[in-house]
Amino acid sequence: MYKRLTIKNKIHKIRSIKIILLFILFSNFQKYWSQSNLANNYSNDTIVVITTMENKEIRGLLISKDENVFILEIANENKIFDKDEIISYRFITRNQIKSIKEFENPNPIYTKYCYLPSAYIVEKGSITTNSHYFITSNSKIGLHENFEFSIGNLFIFNIFSTFTYSKEISTSFRAGVSVIGNFDVLSSSSGTNDFNGVGIIPRITYGDKLKNTTIGLIVYQSSFTGFFYGGYLASQKKISERFTLAAEIAGIKFENYYGLVNNLIINFMRNSRENWSFGVSLINVEIIPVTTGNDITPIPYVGIQRKF
Repeated sequence: MYKRLTIKNKIHKIRSIKIILLFILFSNFQKYWSQSNLANNYSNDTIVVITTMENKEIRGLLISKDENVFILEIANENKIFDKDEIISYRFITRNQIKSIKEFENPNPIYTKYCYLPSAYIVEKGSITTNSHYFITSNSKIGLHENFEFSIGNLFIFNIFSTFTYSKEISTSFRAGVSVIGNFDVLSSSSGTNDFNGVGIIPRITYGDKLKNTTIGLIVYQSSFTGFFYGGYLASQKKISERFTLAAEIAGIKFENYYGLVNNLIINFMRNSRENWSFGVSLINVEIIPVTTGNDITPIPYVGIQRKF
């Protein structure tokens, strides 16, 4: 009797193990079948997201795949990706893509924040003009995908010009450096000085044309105010199709003064060529080593940008 119960218990255990194994196999098969079915039914429906060894994410329409390669359609061109050269991949469908909100246009101020620049530059052949308080102006011209030239004025007679080099260093990072020159028409006409200042602004930007953050340095030598230097941190994000929120903070040291400038703006895209910015600038200047306290002067900000 005891042996019969023992044998019966063993049979139940074996059956239980078989059921568990069958369940696992069925689950794996179901997962494999769903992936294979998704991959095989790729006609205008399956998009593959591939992450390469360089951590670059590539999306394309799946044409075919086997044990070794993926063939994707990207920008109306078939490209082959070896599975040994990618870190991971995943499938998404058009229904999933429709659930992701995409903006139709890039952020119109992705090359700058309030006053300070990102590492992005305007596109080749493109011209944009910025104005602060309708007093200053600055026109940027895209010379090449890596080079930009700008010229502008402060109070009409004070001319500033920059030459910028920008380069993508990875999928998410971009580096840029600008050389600044200053020319004062009045002092030049009086024979005082032809060239009144030179400076450099190196920076690095993380993000894209919809949202990005920049860390930069400012070094400038002026014939009038002497040598000053500082750094800045700035960030912006497109919050809707027409609105972008941007903020920047800059600290500058010159002679016995230390200045801290905080800017917060919201940019409104009026149309595809023109956009406006409104906000506030908070300025705090202290004398070193004697400080003036923590008095902060708020100044309303108004700016306009136009693309040609």
